[in-house]
Amino acid sequence: MKRFNSIYCDFDGTITKEDSVNSFFEMYASPNWVDSEKLWVEGKISSKENAIIQVGLLKNISQKQLDDYIDAIEIDDYFLDFVSYVKLQNIKLTILSDGFDLFIQKVLERYNLVIPYYANKLIFKDGKFSIDFPYYNECCDKKAGMCKCQKVKENSFCYIGDGTSDLCIASKADFLFASKKLHKYCKDNNIKHSHFTSFRDIINVLKEGD
Repeated sequence: MKRFNSIYCDFDGTITKEDSVNSFFEMYASPNWVDSEKLWVEGKISSKENAIIQVGLLKNISQKQLDDYIDAIEIDDYFLDFVSYVKLQNIKLTILSDGFDLFIQKVLERYNLVIPYYANKLIFKDGKFSIDFPYYNECCDKKAGMCKCQKVKENSFCYIGDGTSDLCIASKADFLFASKKLHKYCKDNNIKHSHFTSFRDIINVLKEGD
C-alpha cells in the first residue's frame, strides 16, 4: 500500500475493545435507550438527536461510579504498539469520535498518550449529565453530532473505523481499515477496504508500504 502522512481513527469499538458509550448506557441509562439507538441505526434520527435523547435517559450517578466505569474501559491489545509505530514513521494520528470526549481524555491520560481528538462534550455536574456539540456541522450529510469529514484537511488520508458513525468518512478515505459493522457495510456495498480484527493487523499492512 502507499504511504500516508495522516491517519484518522474512530474510538469506541475501534481503539476500545467494546463500544464504551453503548456499554455506559446499558449500565446507567433507562432501558429504552435502545429504542433511540435503533432509530439512529435505521437513519430515522440523526446521531445528534440520538445522543441528546440517550444522555437524557442517564440516571444520576456518583463521581466514583463514573470514574470506576472509565477506568475499566479496555483498549485493543496492540493499540500502544500501533501508536509507537506511527510515531516512528512520523505519521500524524488523530482520533475522530461521535462519542464522548470525557471517555477519550481519561483513557489517553491513563496510558500517557498525547493524541489530538475531536468528540462530543459530555458534561457531568452534581450527578447529572448533559451534552454539547462543539464540532457539529449543519452541512453534515449524516447530521452527526461530531462531523468527522470536516476535521480531515488532507486530500489523501487513511481511516480506521468499525461502525455506523464511520460510514460517511469511510467513503472518502484513500485507504480504509474496517471491522465489525463497517466491514459488513463495505462488503455489502463493494467498498474497497482492509478488514482488521486488531491493531496488529493494521500494523502489518502499514509495514508493507515501508
